[in-house]
Amino acid sequence: MKVIYRWRESDTWNDGILRPDCDFSEVSESFKGLVFNLLLDDEGHGLEYLSNWIDEGLIEVEKIYNGTLDFYDMWGHAWGAEISKENVLIYWGYDDTEREENMSFESFYTILREWSQFLKTEPNETNIVEFEC
Repeated sequence: MKVIYRWRESDTWNDGILRPDCDFSEVSESFKGLVFNLLLDDEGHGLEYLSNWIDEGLIEVEKIYNGTLDFYDMWGHAWGAEISKENVLIYWGYDDTEREENMSFESFYTILREWSQFLKTEPNETNIVEFEC
């Protein structure tokens, strides 16, 4: 899967403020991309809040990566992820619907780590990060 992070102006707000955005390509038809909903789940609190929340989650996910933690439930405002080395379940927190998706721990860890780094970059439309996972 190819993951793309970039800064762009929101089509919704159209206020000239660049916000972080993420997208993907080159995936199977069954991939819904719900992990990107989780990554953007700041509930309107802004970039600093989002970056801090992602960093806090990354600390716990790195414990799983290093074998010192077996499970972590990374909960945002509406989206969450049940994380273990065996599987990551991305889910919508308000009901049991088709809005859930499984992905590998390795892919989730890479996506989260790269997102954490990207959020610390200078907002600029030419700042685009692409990687495979």
